Amino acid sequence: MYHRKGIDLVAPIKPAKHHEFVPGTSVHETLSGMRDWEVLGAKCGKCGHTAWLDPKKVTRHAGNHYLMNVGRRLVRRCGNREGNTVLVGTLGRD
Repeated sequence: MYHRKGIDLVAPIKPAKHHEFVPGTSVHETLSGMRDWEVLGAKCGKCGHTAWLDPKKVTRHAGNHYLMNVGRRLVRRCGNREGNTVLVGTLGRD
């Protein structure tokens, strides 16, 4: 996934496990509220591709947003901007 201005926001490490973000279920519902061991992800609503993003890079380029709004700001290489799902993953302890 890329920011709509074409900035690469990919995380260096894939998470060990992940879940789909559901609004209202987490205390940390903003990008800056994510913990250091959490990775932000997005799943394309059109082609189903999953990409893992670095929350700090996303915050630096797009600002501090609620996680439920992040999916609308990302653009997949296939051109899709709609129906993207936000994922939250946790890094392994290895």
